[in-house]
Amino acid sequence: MDVCPTGALTERAIKYEPLPDDQAKTICPLCSMGCELDVMLNKGRILSTRPSKEGAVNLGQACVKGRFAIKDTVYSSQRILKPMIRRRKELEEVSWDEALDFVAQRLKSYKGKEIGLIQSPQISCEGNFLVERFAREVVKSQNVDFSTGISPLEAFYETAHKDKVKPRFNFKREEISEADVILLAGLNLAVSHPILWLEVLKAVRKGTKLIMVSPDEPLGGRHTTVCLRVKPGSEASLFNYLSKRLLKDEQADGRVLEGQEFFTTDLAKLTAAKVVESTGIDENTLNYAARLLSEGKSCFIFGMGLIQDSRIEQNLAALWNLALLNKGRIIPLGLETNSRGLFEIKRKSGQKTKPFDQIVQEVKGGQIKALYLFGPVPGNKKLKTEFLVVQDSYLNKMSERADAVFPAATFAESDGMFVNVEGRMQSFHRVIEPLGDAKPDWWIVSQLALRWGKKDFLYKKSSDILRELKKAIPAFSKVSTSAQKGGLPRFIQESDKEKEKFMPLKYQERTELTSKTYPFLLGSEYNLDYYRSLILSDEIKGFEIIRNPRWFKLNPKDAKRLDLEDGDEVEVVSPVGKIKGIIRNTDSVPEGMVRSCLFWIEEPSSSPLLPVKIKRGK
Repeated sequence: MDVCPTGALTERAIKYEPLPDDQAKTICPLCSMGCELDVMLNKGRILSTRPSKEGAVNLGQACVKGRFAIKDTVYSSQRILKPMIRRRKELEEVSWDEALDFVAQRLKSYKGKEIGLIQSPQISCEGNFLVERFAREVVKSQNVDFSTGISPLEAFYETAHKDKVKPRFNFKREEISEADVILLAGLNLAVSHPILWLEVLKAVRKGTKLIMVSPDEPLGGRHTTVCLRVKPGSEASLFNYLSKRLLKDEQADGRVLEGQEFFTTDLAKLTAAKVVESTGIDENTLNYAARLLSEGKSCFIFGMGLIQDSRIEQNLAALWNLALLNKGRIIPLGLETNSRGLFEIKRKSGQKTKPFDQIVQEVKGGQIKALYLFGPVPGNKKLKTEFLVVQDSYLNKMSERADAVFPAATFAESDGMFVNVEGRMQSFHRVIEPLGDAKPDWWIVSQLALRWGKKDFLYKKSSDILRELKKAIPAFSKVSTSAQKGGLPRFIQESDKEKEKFMPLKYQERTELTSKTYPFLLGSEYNLDYYRSLILSDEIKGFEIIRNPRWFKLNPKDAKRLDLEDGDEVEVVSPVGKIKGIIRNTDSVPEGMVRSCLFWIEEPSSSPLLPVKIKRGK
């Protein structure tokens, strides 16, 4: 509810605030949708935000984060407002010139291979483009990557690239509601991308069939035509069986594509009995799902749940083949503000770089001695370097240990461009003056490069960098300042035609991970309630009520056997470590499984399914 018709209800956060005297527009940075928001201002200070009725992405809608979290995010007590360098074991506030000179002098003492740079998908395209250039041209390092681990977008690209398949990634939100059949796999769309979930609901109301594939009972499950609650790790068997049924029932579209002969031969080895055993789904339900897929135009959307174990390639190849056979659209969902923009910059820049996991290993091994962080790093407690630079908007565990800290401006205090999950290029503009001495990420990198005498890094505004980005990376060639202010939307440029071929089946037997010692299987939910290194539930009390990051979700039957109740403190122990949290009983989680909703900025989010045991906390 945006307005109470009687005036009896008032938004608590602005109840005692003055009325707005100005208004501006911005792009919400709290997920990969990029919803347009109207920002209410008074004397240059943010009062509140509302979904923009003219927003091409959200059409007057916004989730709870975009509606209520922006003000607290910008004015957080954790904001870094001054540059700092470490002297006599303590961080001291200094001027920008002193901080930049200090960092430049220290970085010059290392060879390129001894320097690592970690990017962030939550900073602008201009900022990330300059980081790539800074690594390549200034410090001469190949140790540059982003820290979120693998996402559905990157995982799908890597799997397709290995088999020389060229899928399209761009889509339009409204295309989802135009499908006759929608299959959601490995995600809770109502939580991760609420605006896309509204498109799904719109489709369901007009008669679209909805299939959900997940070990858990997903939120919104009552809207499904059929919910396929698979055993964890058996998704590929499910998708391959559905493909086999489509071929057997002659429901494929009649095309003969590259690799189809081998694909059909491999499917012949798959028996219904084996699939029923591995997935835990009865044959009638499997056949019903296959018949639904044959009923018209289909859309396949998948998320983190398909890439959280060692069967990533197996799962994605099977899903691609199913979609190709059915002539359906497959959509891997990027997760963060500018995941797609950073993805395009990295794959089109032509720079040979090391992956994030390898950079972390070389830090631990001592080969990388200086680390420059533009965003948080999961599991960072074990990372120790000779020299550490943190560029962020908020204090965090890494900034407390840093040798230098640069205060980065938030989205509300800077100009730039994000690319949303659809591939839509979106300009955002400063709505308030930067707090303290905070500066845009691109400005900081630019000024640092000038300390090496790199005069081609001298930029006055972000649009100067954008012009250079357009020339360097053809995917951005259609973007222009005027295009973003009106007229047709601008999307990342893709090749005219995707390369359609079947991927070889990648069989990997499902192994039983649990044992008497570790009787439960732990799976992670990707918690998106953060901005850069700020955890929203730490800043906004309401978020802890609806999505507490300390929850361990457990089936009530398992909880009863362990004599555990809601709110009980527990310790979840695996062969590789242990984590403390509190129990949340829910029927949505199957027996024998535990779900965590930890933040990737505290623990790696794409960690595989792990066998665990549950101990009562002390």
